[in-house]
Amino acid sequence: MIIRTGVSRRALIAGAGVTALGVAMPAISRAQGDTIKIGHLTPRTGFLGPLGEFAVQAVDMAIDEINAAGGINGRKVVVKTYDAAILQIQQAWTKACSDNLFFMVGEGMALDSNQEEIRLGCKLPAVPGYSVSAAFASAPLAYQPVPNPANVLVGEGAIQVAKLQPEAIKKSATLAGNFSATQETRDKVVAAYPKFGYTFLPKSNFEYPITGLADWTPVIKQLKASGATFVYWSGECNNLQKAMQAAKLNNYAPVWQTETNHYEAKCAASNTDGAMNGLYIRMAFTPFEERANNKAVDDYLNMVQQNGQRPTQLGMQASSAFLLWATATQQCGATLTRQCVLQKLANIHQWTGHGLHAQTDPGKNGAPQCGMLLQLEGTKYVRVTPTQPNTFDCDPNSVVIVDTPAVRAAKLDANGIAHEFG
Repeated sequence: MIIRTGVSRRALIAGAGVTALGVAMPAISRAQGDTIKIGHLTPRTGFLGPLGEFAVQAVDMAIDEINAAGGINGRKVVVKTYDAAILQIQQAWTKACSDNLFFMVGEGMALDSNQEEIRLGCKLPAVPGYSVSAAFASAPLAYQPVPNPANVLVGEGAIQVAKLQPEAIKKSATLAGNFSATQETRDKVVAAYPKFGYTFLPKSNFEYPITGLADWTPVIKQLKASGATFVYWSGECNNLQKAMQAAKLNNYAPVWQTETNHYEAKCAASNTDGAMNGLYIRMAFTPFEERANNKAVDDYLNMVQQNGQRPTQLGMQASSAFLLWATATQQCGATLTRQCVLQKLANIHQWTGHGLHAQTDPGKNGAPQCGMLLQLEGTKYVRVTPTQPNTFDCDPNSVVIVDTPAVRAAKLDANGIAHEFG
């Protein structure tokens, strides 16, 4: 089945509604006055670079846009930004908890499990741009625009690659950073992909230092010697480029697949030597290249251009998170409490960020069952499947329940809510 998206994100300001079903929520309340104070916490500095800078900019631009239109039910939105600096997440959340915030909105951090004891201790609700760890991906007091449940992998991308490369997937391996975020992602892939015909070799989980390697040849030679013809990569683009350059130099040409974080202008621009050509990238968002077919994406890009900023995937994710939070907040009307917003979020079961991405179910932490594949060709991203712009392949059989060490540590209850931290 192919699904098309593309409703204007400006529909929020016009008061667009969403599907609502009653769901009980915990008693937690903090009423608001003439302004609504939210927080945004993300790594703006650290050894992996300013990963969160563009998410911060997206939230700021969305707030300016809504405030210019009169705010949310007459209330202006103000935001306070915190820098988690990759490894300083606990200090940042401790400060956020003391700052009388209403919600945390649009954030995203690789080590988000490190925040949960502090966040839940001060009962600070969150609508993150994305989650990584099992503890936060299925956390209480949190709703995501594009959910990533701890015990679920949606394998639409795996299905698509399997159709395109049926022989390659018979000898599969992974290459992941020795970092909890990349390892948890890798573990879900290893647990789920066999359902779609992938066979992982006896020695198939290879790792590298998350800060990178001076020489990638040894690990590439190990991959080559294993016989792997398909490699799932869990990491970031700078390291992947170096790994694939080493593979090219060593006459090793497996099929490579990775995640949406590699859809980034800097990543494409760096591929001048073509070493990353053919890389498959799983997507649930409509790519920027298709703005002519999607009003919401065009609106996002216009907003970014008007503010002199650069469009990014993280920016779109943060925008969808802000729109989700703002939609629920708007529905609370004059009586605005945390409990009301949480209730409204629990009632939202159809969400596309007003057209930015495939449909999800934030209220039930339901991941998108639709997706598409891009490939890198030189310095450009090219749609692979489905071929029609602004569409996604959808398959309910792509949803796989997984059991990994991180899932077990998260202590999910019968409703899929994590209780690792209470």
